[in-house]
Amino acid sequence: MQKGSFVWRAVTVISLVASLAGCGSSARPSTASPRPLAVEPNGLIDPNRIDLSGVAGVTADEQHRAEQLLRSTIVDLQRWSVVSTAKADGFVSIHDGFTGSEHFVHWDWIEDAVILDPARPESLVYRVEPNGTRVLEAAMFILPKRYDLSDTPDIGGRLTQFHIHDLFCFDTSPVPKYYRPVRPDGTCIKGLVKRLTTPMIHVWIRPNPCGAFAAIGGFASGKVRPGNHIACDSVHGSAFDA
Repeated sequence: MQKGSFVWRAVTVISLVASLAGCGSSARPSTASPRPLAVEPNGLIDPNRIDLSGVAGVTADEQHRAEQLLRSTIVDLQRWSVVSTAKADGFVSIHDGFTGSEHFVHWDWIEDAVILDPARPESLVYRVEPNGTRVLEAAMFILPKRYDLSDTPDIGGRLTQFHIHDLFCFDTSPVPKYYRPVRPDGTCIKGLVKRLTTPMIHVWIRPNPCGAFAAIGGFASGKVRPGNHIACDSVHGSAFDA
């Protein structure tokens, strides 16, 4: 679970690290029938009723780790439910709100010594409402440069999937701004560079049709490990909240 000095430090650090030490465990998964995640009246996934059981091939340990990461993310992210607070804490928009979702990135946290920590998410994702209001929907955990898709942490087996982006061009300012997709040959026009190209994973705190760990979808879905397809956990997903 560790690589170099990097540590996965989700909310309940000790239990997460202990369970990760048993990656590959033969612990039996729950045999309960899968169902969409419970949602609170405020539109958030209910952290007290998270149940990711019923997916074939997922061990009990993997299910537990995925549930813990989701639960702690829902709870911890509430401090940034107001976008002005996120800005004050160092998150900066990459100016992609025209897509309907706007990413705020904490650039200083991408190459620090902590990964997959809901108290230090590398990026926050807000839904942009027609009136301009930002509604917090997800964390996007971005791994540092020493990782690639071949060695991402095993959080929840088939429940969780990392992806990369290599199609987006940013300017070269200290606080990068997204400008446009790459050209047909996969390169950026002069003056722009690719950024945020390391493995990442979303953790949705509000309903998503493809589950709590889905990629955004469409052109922005990204690429996954060779030989795999972009996952959609529709058995635990539900329609986007209104």
